[in-house]
Amino acid sequence: MKKLCLGLLLIIFSIKGFAQMPKLKLDETVMFLPGFAVEQPDGSFRVGVNAWVFEQDSKRFTISALLTWLNVDYNELTPEQKALLEERTRYFRTDSERGKRLRVRLADKVFTLQRTNAHGRVHGRLNVGREWVKWANGSNGLGSITWTLEAPWHPLHGQKGSAWVIPAEGVSIVSDVDDTIKISEVLNKKTLVRNTFMKPFQAVPGMAEWYQEMARDEQHAFFHYLTASPVQLYPALSAFMKDANFPPGILHLRESTSWRTLYGGRKVTVAHKKDTIVRLLTNFPRRKFILIGDSGERDPEIYADIARTYPERILGVHIRNVTDEDRNAPRYQQTFDGIDPKIWHIRD
Repeated sequence: MKKLCLGLLLIIFSIKGFAQMPKLKLDETVMFLPGFAVEQPDGSFRVGVNAWVFEQDSKRFTISALLTWLNVDYNELTPEQKALLEERTRYFRTDSERGKRLRVRLADKVFTLQRTNAHGRVHGRLNVGREWVKWANGSNGLGSITWTLEAPWHPLHGQKGSAWVIPAEGVSIVSDVDDTIKISEVLNKKTLVRNTFMKPFQAVPGMAEWYQEMARDEQHAFFHYLTASPVQLYPALSAFMKDANFPPGILHLRESTSWRTLYGGRKVTVAHKKDTIVRLLTNFPRRKFILIGDSGERDPEIYADIARTYPERILGVHIRNVTDEDRNAPRYQQTFDGIDPKIWHIRD
C-alpha cells in the first residue's frame, strides 16, 4: 500500500512539475539553427539541438536609431530599400526569452531541453541511436537527424529542426563570411551597416565556384561558415548562401545582440572564432581542416595560432587579400613565421 501511495505521489508531482514548466507562450517564437551530431564509441550519436526563443516586437525606434546613426532620411529610401530594412531588422526587433524549456520529438521519443539563457538560446545535447539517421544520397557520407517541436498548444507545434551527421574522417572547410564570401566592407562600420540592412547581399566573385569544387574534390567535405554576425542574421545569411550557390553547411554565429554591436569588438570576434574552431577540432579528432578568411580583421592571426597548435590537422590556410598586402608583407611574415610556407596562401 505504501509503495502504491508513493508511486501515486511521484506521478502527481511529475504532472505538477510539467504543468509548472515555463511553456512557450502563444506570442513567442522558436528558431532552430542547424547543428551537428558526433558519433560516439558505441555507434550512437550525440546531437546538438540549437534554438533561439524570442517574442517579436515592433520596436520602431530600432529602425529610427539606425537611420539617425547613418544620417539617412527614411522618406528618401526607395521601396526596395525600405523592404530590405524591414526584413533585415526584423529579428533585431525582438525580446529574447530567458528560462523557457522546449520539448522536441525524435520519432517516438520526447526530450526536454535545458532552460534558455539570457540570450533566449539553448544548446541542447541529445543521445540517439544510429537508426534515427537519414543518410543522404551520394558519396559524401553525410546524414542528418531531424526533430520536431513538441508543443500541442502552440501554432509552431511540429516545427522541424535538424543536425548534420558528419563522417568521422574527411575534410572540414571552415570559412569566414564577411569579406571572404560576402562583400561587407567590415573596415568601414557605416558602410558595413548599410550593406547589412539596406542592400542585397553580394557574393565575392569566384568563391562559390571554388567552394563547389572543393565540395566535389575533397574527401567527405563539409563546410562550417564562421562569422561574428549575430544570430538575428541567420535567416538572411542562409538565404544568401543558398541563392549564391555556396555548398550547404552550418552557420556558426554569435549570440543575439543589437544592431549597434553588429560585429562586436576585436576581442569578441577573436574569442568566438577561436573557440568555435577548437570545438570543431575537438569534436572531430580524425578530420583534417582547411581555414579560409580575409585580411580585413584578425583571420590570419587566428588561423596561424590554430595551425601552430594543430600542425597535423591543418591542410591549408587561405586569406583573401582586402588590405592590399602581398605575401611578403611584414604582417604575414610575422604572423606565419615558423609555419610551413606551403600551407598558407594569400588570394586576390
